[in-house]
Amino acid sequence: MAPKVTAIDERLLQLKARFAERSAIQLRELSAKLTDWQYGHCTREDLQTLYELLHRLAGSSGTFGFHQLGQEAGQLEQVIKAQISDSPPLSDLHLAPEIQARLAQLSRLLVTEPSSSAEAATTDLPDTASEQTQLLVLDSSLNELAEALNNFGFKVVVCEELPLHCAHCWRSTSIIIAPAAKLTQVVNWNQQQAQSHHASPSPILCIGSDDSFAARYALAEQGADGLFLQPVKVPQLAKRIEQIKSQQQQPYASKVLLLDDDQELAEHYRLVLTQAGKNVKVMAEPTELLAVLAEFRPDIVLLDVHMPPYSGVTLARMIRLEPDWLSLPVIYLSSEQDRDLQISALAQGADEFITKPISDEQLILTVRALCHRARQLAKLVSSDGLTGLLNHSHIKRALGHEYARVQRYGHNTSLAMLDLDHFKGVNDTHGHGVGDLVIKALAQLLQQRLRTTDHLGRYGGEEFVVILPECSLAQAKHMFEEICYHFSQLSFMGNNGTFHVTVSVGLALLNDFVSEEHALNAADAALYQQKQAGRNGVTCYLPHAPASDSPE
Repeated sequence: MAPKVTAIDERLLQLKARFAERSAIQLRELSAKLTDWQYGHCTREDLQTLYELLHRLAGSSGTFGFHQLGQEAGQLEQVIKAQISDSPPLSDLHLAPEIQARLAQLSRLLVTEPSSSAEAATTDLPDTASEQTQLLVLDSSLNELAEALNNFGFKVVVCEELPLHCAHCWRSTSIIIAPAAKLTQVVNWNQQQAQSHHASPSPILCIGSDDSFAARYALAEQGADGLFLQPVKVPQLAKRIEQIKSQQQQPYASKVLLLDDDQELAEHYRLVLTQAGKNVKVMAEPTELLAVLAEFRPDIVLLDVHMPPYSGVTLARMIRLEPDWLSLPVIYLSSEQDRDLQISALAQGADEFITKPISDEQLILTVRALCHRARQLAKLVSSDGLTGLLNHSHIKRALGHEYARVQRYGHNTSLAMLDLDHFKGVNDTHGHGVGDLVIKALAQLLQQRLRTTDHLGRYGGEEFVVILPECSLAQAKHMFEEICYHFSQLSFMGNNGTFHVTVSVGLALLNDFVSEEHALNAADAALYQQKQAGRNGVTCYLPHAPASDSPE
């Protein structure tokens, strides 16, 4: 059976036809101009135009399946390059007939060369928003643990016995949690289900009490993905679950900004990367670069070195003039083969050099790796060390960005400020180590129960800030009332047994204020009102509320 042709496949074929048609017309026009070369009438500008066309063909032909065309165009490109730099220029008039013949050969290859790799590769899985994580707990003795994980926002299914015949239960499971004593049986069942569904086995986290080297070695040998000793510290378990989930799938599509003056090639790359789950924005006019960077905020930038009348090298340096983009990965995607020129270009502010032509599969794998690395580096720079949320400076930067978007598009965006109630008493009574555990628990709960599009940050101490784009105050209030309830149900182990902590929330709508700072002050005022009203709840900003020092 022939493979199904998708809309993107059809669009790629249309781009290939358009590339061939446009290239054939340009080759004929330039070949005609070379007739004047024999009489000394060909200008340096004519040769420069020919050189730029050959440079484009050398870099893009392979992408559309014309591999021989790309190789021969690259060879002829070097001949023309030598003529442009010759002194006196255009001295080898006898080369004109030979070059015309080679241009004619390029035109024939556009028609006759078979296409072998113009289709998009689909080996990469899309980066999609994550669904609610389902946990399969394989022992009723872990009911209390299951209830605690449910408060963190995980969907938990508890089975009294191993569901040997329950295929549906395995298919919908993200992670298995089981007693360490049952690991052998669980591993066998997990592998059987994976084989029958042609999938990878689900990760297994073990709950046990034996902390010896022999016990840990045995669990590792059987394939366990984690061991948590009883009594289980639920926030640590929740953090491990989040780590596994993030490894299984990206929370949202990687963002790629592509600058290339070859319209067909740029559109081809866009379609291929979009089909692979990337969010791609194409630019052909570099004069809008800084505005697009501020609005789109890409994970990486791909740009060609040669984009007459602009230089990709200069554009890379221009990007680095702005402090916000000093760490933004800039990758050259060019047909330039001269290694010295590549190194020189990299020294001007870029991070890597990818040589055209590049296959669709190589492009996908390379971009995925670069985006993943960029995300990891950005997270290291922007994260709070204790919680993994955005740190103070980066949550404020995110607030400024979202305020600018509100001003531009007018959609509702809510802002929340959270504060743990009576937190000083927690530290004084149970110690700062337990206090840190409470802070991490709230961070984990927020990550699990809020949307992937929301910005979460630790503002300082026991204070948190959350920005919710395209979310009304009513919607935000409902979300945080749920969070307050579930957090109050979490149990923490202290010096005198278990205890509970609550959280207060103040909300404000970014749209209502002349600056993000005014909105932040309003959310803080609403938080104070909630503290005065009894804590453990949510208050929306009310105009003319009295200001005062915030209570604990």
